[in-house]
Amino acid sequence: MKTYWSTSKSSRQVVIDNRYEHSFPRAEFSNYDAFLAAAGEVFKSEFRTKIVIIRRSTDKADGGTPHSFVLKIYYYPPIPGIRTGLQRSKAEREFYGLRFLAGHGVPTVEPVAFGVERTRLGFVRSCFVVTRLLDDSVNLAQWRSESLERSAGSDPEMQVVLKQLGSIFRRFHQENFFLFTAKPKNILIRSQSIGSPEIFLVDVPYCRTLRPSVLARWGQRRDLGMFFANFRPSLSESDIAAFYDGYLPDPLGSSEAALYAQVHRAVRSKHHETPISALLHQLNLALKSKMLLLAPMLADTLLDCLSDWLIPG
Repeated sequence: MKTYWSTSKSSRQVVIDNRYEHSFPRAEFSNYDAFLAAAGEVFKSEFRTKIVIIRRSTDKADGGTPHSFVLKIYYYPPIPGIRTGLQRSKAEREFYGLRFLAGHGVPTVEPVAFGVERTRLGFVRSCFVVTRLLDDSVNLAQWRSESLERSAGSDPEMQVVLKQLGSIFRRFHQENFFLFTAKPKNILIRSQSIGSPEIFLVDVPYCRTLRPSVLARWGQRRDLGMFFANFRPSLSESDIAAFYDGYLPDPLGSSEAALYAQVHRAVRSKHHETPISALLHQLNLALKSKMLLLAPMLADTLLDCLSDWLIPG
């Protein structure tokens, strides 16, 4: 990989995969700001996140055909940025997380580049990550909805996809690697004219390795609980069985019964159905309501901080 460095009042780093040096030549992308200013179609623009679709040419070996890339920019307000001093940024974690997954045989979108801007105290001010745009793909939730419409209510391909996903989850859980963003919207499906659909993982800014068994079990519950909670109650028993058919035996060594119970509790917790999760949900709503009445901007900032602490970054 190629690394570009520049320094001013803050420290900036840009890392680019050598395979994409023709698409992002140094003459044009010589510094951090050049990526943030890259021309393209704004797909999403929020207070802390911006997503831009950009098209760049490729090298002659690839036919010189323009390819599409996704540029994701993350901004850190001062208070949430304080906790980033000793951590990797979201962009760096996503870039290396995708590389790790691909290196272990897990299909992902291709990571292209990332950049980080830190203050003089070492806190992240902003960061970006560039990945290849996967053409002709939709996220898993949209694919399931379209598949149900085409098949008039039945979904014969879903169990095939779920079994594949079970195998994919098992592959990285065996390495004690966890996504923490295992939502249907972060799983892309690309249908093929022949054979089963292709599956790709995307958007893994919170991914990490957890070695201690207690933490690994927690990461496993979060991944599987988040995945199933987002489909509840639309998945049938046979759908769930198809996923576990690809996932089992438990890569962390627990019994099937214990795993089922842990994941079921995690799903209920996501839906605020356990006593503790229900209480925390009510407290969160009350806090948000009160703070919104007092100071809307302050409430949003505090809730963002709380979310960042609860979800590893």
